[in-house]
Amino acid sequence: MIPIKDTTSGKRLPAFTFLIIVVNMAMFIEEIRMGKQIIELYGVSPRDILIYLMQGSGSILLLHRSIFISGFLHAGYIHLFGNMLFLWVFGPAVEREFGWIRFVMFYTIAIFFAFYAHTIVHPHSMLIVIGASGAIAAVMGAYLIFYPRAKIVTIVPIFFIIKVVEVPSIIFMLVWFLLQGANGYLSLGMQTSIAWFAHIGGFMMGMLVGFYHKYSE
Repeated sequence: MIPIKDTTSGKRLPAFTFLIIVVNMAMFIEEIRMGKQIIELYGVSPRDILIYLMQGSGSILLLHRSIFISGFLHAGYIHLFGNMLFLWVFGPAVEREFGWIRFVMFYTIAIFFAFYAHTIVHPHSMLIVIGASGAIAAVMGAYLIFYPRAKIVTIVPIFFIIKVVEVPSIIFMLVWFLLQGANGYLSLGMQTSIAWFAHIGGFMMGMLVGFYHKYSE
């Protein structure tokens, strides 16, 4: 399923969702310019964190700087545009609900939370983790709490037929989450280039923060 837009979208420009997308695009242009050098410079793997915790080698500040920057790097055009599409669909409504200051804080924390969720499950992985997927999953989790009855205009391929339908957000998120869970389960005990548990952890963090924000005020 490919989301196109949500039915809660207002006319107000989602300034910081747009800014995050611009930063991701700019970083991707820098990736093209620098090539693999930028990944080697800023990339960090779960094992890097494990080595620091066990041996104390390296700088925890530099490691977390790398984690943050990695949250704006992507492995290719499909990775980038897929993530940015999901952020554009779900980000504005969440930004509107949180307010821009809380939204920026929420998104930033989600980058780290998603990385550590992946690290807990795959602590010995030497594969560098990059991408905004975990943070965007957190945005999706918060969206589900804020707008469980919203409809998502979605492209649904059925065999060779492409359908554009409105899918209830709870159904869209449930299908998406089950796919992440299935792939995450299949990735257990093996090296994986896709951080499925970053998606799962980010989504659950987004739901928890969204629930607290919605029902504590």
